[in-house]
Amino acid sequence: MSKRIATFCGRQINASGPLTPDDLAPSVLAAGLTRSSNPATSIRAALRQSPVMVQLPDGRFDHARRMLDGAALTHRVRFATKGRQVLYAGPELALLDQLLVHEGSLALSAGGAVSSSYGEFGGWCGPPGWLPEAAADTLLAFRLRNGRISVEPVPDEPSFSTPVTERLRSVLRRYLRSDDGLSQWQSQHTLGKLMLRALSEIPDLLMEPLPPLDEILQLGSERWGRDWPLESAEAARGGKQVVLEDLPATLVTALQREAYKLGLGLSELTTAVVRRHLPVRSALPSRHADGLVVGPG
Repeated sequence: MSKRIATFCGRQINASGPLTPDDLAPSVLAAGLTRSSNPATSIRAALRQSPVMVQLPDGRFDHARRMLDGAALTHRVRFATKGRQVLYAGPELALLDQLLVHEGSLALSAGGAVSSSYGEFGGWCGPPGWLPEAAADTLLAFRLRNGRISVEPVPDEPSFSTPVTERLRSVLRRYLRSDDGLSQWQSQHTLGKLMLRALSEIPDLLMEPLPPLDEILQLGSERWGRDWPLESAEAARGGKQVVLEDLPATLVTALQREAYKLGLGLSELTTAVVRRHLPVRSALPSRHADGLVVGPG
């Protein structure tokens, strides 16, 4: 029911602009989505749980689709795009990725739609020709206008040393130091939530193409970037090192406790667990909902 309330309220907000739970209560009641004696409380709880909603300082809620209208996010392609229909997105496109996964698909300005693929190698899938032809290391700008995504090469490499990029770094550093439940948003979901907050404070923050967010935000201890290299017995004999990315701190603690109880080395136990539950490994980019990615170092 909470998801249905959030979806319904999202449509209202996208049509009319930010609204408070009290503003939304009459229409939610009329739609039969809650029987609560205090519908505003139920609405507030539902909207706070949604990854595409953000509460503004004045108490109103806004939707990612509306907040991103006109904004540009950039992505540096690792391989030439000619003939490709799948794009592997990372935290630099977290805002759009969250919206895409939440809604299932997003329309393309050139026709058709892009969707999120699930499976071993998650990616954005679109119709033939949805990605412009671009060489490896080229920047692509993804811009959302009126609910449709356009994708275009960035002709001139944007600078890392501008007032806009420094303003972005400053506001995200401030949010990262806060302790208000952001830890529940693992991996790029944390960055997506932070960027929504930044846009609520500075609506024009992404109006011009900037360097990719993953290249700009060299903050040191980002909550979405904890890589944990493990030396297995095979690695010591010349095998490949195992690297765990975005491993939640609670899982690390649990593994440490279990290794102590069993009298094993932490790397030995963790490598055994990885082999048992995640036998397939690849050097290709991979994105999983639980935030755990395994690949050779």
